[in-house]
Amino acid sequence: MTEDLITKAHYIVLFFTTVIVVVAVMLHYEVSLALTRWVAKTNLNHRRRILILVFGLLLLHIAEIWLFGVSSWFLVQVMGAGEIREVLGQNNFDLFDYIYFSAVTYTTVGYGDMWATGPVRFLYGSQSLVGLVLITWSASLTFIEMQRHWRLHNNDAG
Repeated sequence: MTEDLITKAHYIVLFFTTVIVVVAVMLHYEVSLALTRWVAKTNLNHRRRILILVFGLLLLHIAEIWLFGVSSWFLVQVMGAGEIREVLGQNNFDLFDYIYFSAVTYTTVGYGDMWATGPVRFLYGSQSLVGLVLITWSASLTFIEMQRHWRLHNNDAG
Protein backbone atom coordinates (compact mmCIF):
# COMPACT_ATOMS: atom_id res chain seq x y z
CA MET A 1 0.00 0.00 0.00
CA THR A 2 2.71 2.53 0.94
CA GLU A 3 4.66 1.65 -2.21
CA ASP A 4 1.73 2.96 -4.22
CA LEU A 5 2.14 6.34 -2.50
CA ILE A 6 5.82 6.61 -3.43
CA THR A 7 6.07 7.84 -6.99
CA LYS A 8 8.91 8.42 -9.41
CA ALA A 9 8.74 12.12 -8.44
CA HIS A 10 9.56 11.21 -4.83
CA TYR A 11 12.73 9.43 -5.90
CA ILE A 12 13.71 12.31 -8.19
CA VAL A 13 13.25 14.82 -5.35
CA LEU A 14 15.20 12.60 -2.95
CA PHE A 15 18.06 12.33 -5.44
CA PHE A 16 18.10 16.05 -6.25
CA THR A 17 17.87 17.02 -2.58
CA THR A 18 20.79 14.78 -1.68
CA VAL A 19 22.95 16.20 -4.47
CA ILE A 20 21.99 19.81 -3.70
CA VAL A 21 22.65 19.43 0.03
CA VAL A 22 26.08 17.89 -0.65
CA VAL A 23 26.94 20.63 -3.16
CA ALA A 24 25.78 23.40 -0.79
CA VAL A 25 27.74 22.05 2.18
CA MET A 26 30.89 21.41 0.14
CA LEU A 27 30.63 24.84 -1.49
CA HIS A 28 30.22 26.42 1.92
CA TYR A 29 33.21 24.54 3.29
CA GLU A 30 35.54 25.36 0.39
CA VAL A 31 34.60 29.05 0.11
CA SER A 32 34.65 29.55 3.90
CA LEU A 33 38.05 27.90 4.13
CA ALA A 34 39.43 30.02 1.28
CA LEU A 35 37.96 33.21 2.75
CA THR A 36 39.27 32.61 6.27
CA ARG A 37 42.74 31.65 5.00
CA TRP A 38 42.89 34.67 2.72
CA VAL A 39 41.65 37.06 5.40
CA ALA A 40 44.15 35.67 7.96
CA LYS A 41 47.18 36.27 5.76
CA THR A 42 46.30 39.71 4.36
CA ASN A 43 47.94 42.88 5.60
CA LEU A 44 44.62 44.69 5.72
CA ASN A 45 43.44 46.25 8.95
CA HIS A 46 41.03 44.24 11.03
CA ARG A 47 37.96 46.21 10.01
CA ARG A 48 38.55 45.47 6.33
CA ARG A 49 39.28 41.81 7.03
CA ILE A 50 35.98 41.43 8.91
CA LEU A 51 34.05 43.27 6.20
CA ILE A 52 35.56 41.10 3.46
CA LEU A 53 34.74 37.98 5.46
CA VAL A 54 31.15 39.05 6.17
CA PHE A 55 30.40 40.19 2.62
CA GLY A 56 32.04 37.05 1.22
CA LEU A 57 29.90 34.86 3.46
CA LEU A 58 26.75 36.81 2.55
CA LEU A 59 27.48 36.30 -1.16
CA LEU A 60 28.05 32.63 -0.45
CA HIS A 61 24.65 32.35 1.26
CA ILE A 62 23.00 34.12 -1.67
CA ALA A 63 24.62 31.61 -4.05
CA GLU A 64 23.31 28.75 -1.90
CA ILE A 65 19.82 30.27 -1.89
CA TRP A 66 19.96 30.48 -5.68
CA LEU A 67 21.17 26.87 -5.88
CA PHE A 68 18.11 25.70 -3.95
CA GLY A 69 15.78 28.13 -5.76
CA VAL A 70 16.83 27.11 -9.26
CA SER A 71 16.69 23.45 -8.24
CA SER A 72 13.17 23.79 -6.86
CA TRP A 73 12.09 25.66 -9.99
CA PHE A 74 13.46 22.77 -12.07
CA LEU A 75 11.80 20.13 -9.91
CA VAL A 76 8.40 21.84 -10.04
CA GLN A 77 8.33 23.38 -13.50
CA VAL A 78 10.25 20.77 -15.49
CA MET A 79 9.93 17.54 -13.52
CA GLY A 80 6.41 18.14 -12.15
CA ALA A 81 7.42 17.08 -8.64
CA GLY A 82 4.84 19.16 -6.81
CA GLU A 83 3.89 22.79 -6.88
CA ILE A 84 4.21 26.06 -5.05
CA ARG A 85 1.09 27.79 -3.84
CA GLU A 86 0.46 31.29 -2.59
CA VAL A 87 -2.09 32.80 -0.21
CA LEU A 88 -3.68 34.94 -2.92
CA GLY A 89 -4.08 31.92 -5.17
CA GLN A 90 -1.42 32.83 -7.71
CA ASN A 91 -0.22 29.75 -9.57
CA ASN A 92 1.96 31.51 -12.13
CA PHE A 93 5.40 31.62 -10.53
CA ASP A 94 8.57 32.74 -12.24
CA LEU A 95 12.15 31.94 -11.27
CA PHE A 96 12.36 34.90 -8.88
CA ASP A 97 9.34 33.65 -6.95
CA TYR A 98 11.22 30.39 -6.43
CA ILE A 99 14.31 32.32 -5.34
CA TYR A 100 12.21 34.34 -2.90
CA PHE A 101 10.64 31.18 -1.46
CA SER A 102 14.10 29.64 -1.27
CA ALA A 103 15.44 32.64 0.68
CA VAL A 104 12.51 32.57 3.10
CA THR A 105 13.02 28.85 3.63
CA TYR A 106 16.83 28.95 3.85
CA THR A 107 16.73 31.65 6.50
CA THR A 108 13.82 29.88 8.25
CA VAL A 109 11.85 33.13 8.23
CA GLY A 110 8.76 31.39 6.88
CA TYR A 111 6.40 34.28 6.19
CA GLY A 112 3.62 31.86 5.32
CA ASP A 113 2.65 33.57 2.06
CA MET A 114 3.87 30.62 -0.04
CA TRP A 115 4.14 26.88 0.54
CA ALA A 116 5.11 23.75 -1.32
CA THR A 117 2.92 20.76 -2.04
CA GLY A 118 3.84 17.32 -3.27
CA PRO A 119 7.23 15.62 -3.20
CA VAL A 120 9.18 18.91 -3.54
CA ARG A 121 8.31 19.59 0.11
CA PHE A 122 11.23 17.34 1.06
CA LEU A 123 13.65 19.69 -0.69
CA TYR A 124 12.29 22.68 1.22
CA GLY A 125 12.33 20.87 4.55
CA SER A 126 15.94 19.88 3.97
CA GLN A 127 16.80 23.40 2.84
CA SER A 128 15.66 24.94 6.11
CA LEU A 129 17.92 22.58 8.06
CA VAL A 130 20.86 23.23 5.74
CA GLY A 131 20.29 26.99 5.91
CA LEU A 132 20.21 26.93 9.70
CA VAL A 133 23.46 24.95 9.88
CA LEU A 134 25.29 27.03 7.26
CA ILE A 135 24.20 30.37 8.71
CA THR A 136 25.35 29.21 12.16
CA TRP A 137 28.63 28.05 10.66
CA SER A 138 29.18 31.49 9.11
CA ALA A 139 28.35 33.21 12.39
CA SER A 140 30.91 31.01 14.14
CA LEU A 141 33.61 31.85 11.58
CA THR A 142 32.88 35.55 11.97
CA PHE A 143 33.02 35.26 15.76
CA ILE A 144 36.37 33.44 15.57
CA GLU A 145 37.80 36.24 13.40
CA MET A 146 36.46 38.87 15.82
CA GLN A 147 37.91 36.93 18.75
CA ARG A 148 41.30 36.91 17.00
CA HIS A 149 41.08 40.71 16.71
CA TRP A 150 40.13 41.11 20.37
CA ARG A 151 43.01 38.88 21.42
CA LEU A 152 45.50 40.87 19.32
CA HIS A 153 44.06 44.18 20.51
CA ASN A 154 44.29 43.14 24.17
CA ASN A 155 47.88 41.89 23.71
CA ASP A 156 48.91 45.22 22.13
CA ALA A 157 47.30 47.21 24.96
CA GLY A 158 48.98 45.23 27.75
